[in-house]
Amino acid sequence: MSAGGRFRGARVLVTGGGRNIGRAIVERFAGEGAHVAINTLAEGEADELAKQLSTDERRAIAVPADVSDPTAVEQMLTRVHSELGGIDVLVNNAAVPMLGRVPFFELTLTEWDRQFAVGARGTYLCTRAAAERMGPGGCVVNISSIGATKAHRDAVAYDATKGAIESFTRAAALELAPHGLRVNAIAPGAISNDRFQGIPSAVQAAEVTPIPLGRAGTGDEVAGVATFLASDDAAYITGQVITIDGGLSVQARQATSEVELESERGGTT
Repeated sequence: MSAGGRFRGARVLVTGGGRNIGRAIVERFAGEGAHVAINTLAEGEADELAKQLSTDERRAIAVPADVSDPTAVEQMLTRVHSELGGIDVLVNNAAVPMLGRVPFFELTLTEWDRQFAVGARGTYLCTRAAAERMGPGGCVVNISSIGATKAHRDAVAYDATKGAIESFTRAAALELAPHGLRVNAIAPGAISNDRFQGIPSAVQAAEVTPIPLGRAGTGDEVAGVATFLASDDAAYITGQVITIDGGLSVQARQATSEVELESERGGTT
């Protein structure tokens, strides 16, 4: 994982790597020479991507597994270690997406438990299994959300899970530092993915309006930070959460409509 060749020869596992942010991260690591293991929940979902990314110089394999299942996780990491020859970088991206907003009193225990099973439990299980196989210099990157610190309305289970991931990131960084391993996290804001593209244009505009940079981010921009955190350039960084939100969270107050924006600029209402 040198700064020159970046990830040539490195072994990288990305959970939830079949689409959106996860896929962008897989493609970025592969593009910089890494051997990649692409985890998805569904059998066969990442096979085509693995074929596309495999070359004479690098390997790409699909490793379907439910990250909330300790037996499945152990089998997945054993396979990664066997087929790629080890593991240097783990990206914990698997999550239950925030597809629809659920008011507090309509949230079911089943949904709460599923969010934590995949997000928090899965992050712990994969980190532990990977850390047991990593040598000094190994790195874990967890994908959180701005919802960990700036709550979304009607998304209490999702936001609580992301908060747990950020607490885990700091605690795991402290515990694993003596073993030469680093643990960091990324907290994306609005990202133009399948969910974002699937909502009405008016809703997209409402989400983008408060963002100082005036647009949603891209999966490739998240991937750029993930590869930085896994590189030697970040060798002295651990236990940190890097926010990627176009400046949304730095505001004292987030305007939510054109009227409010005009008022904040000093215009008339």
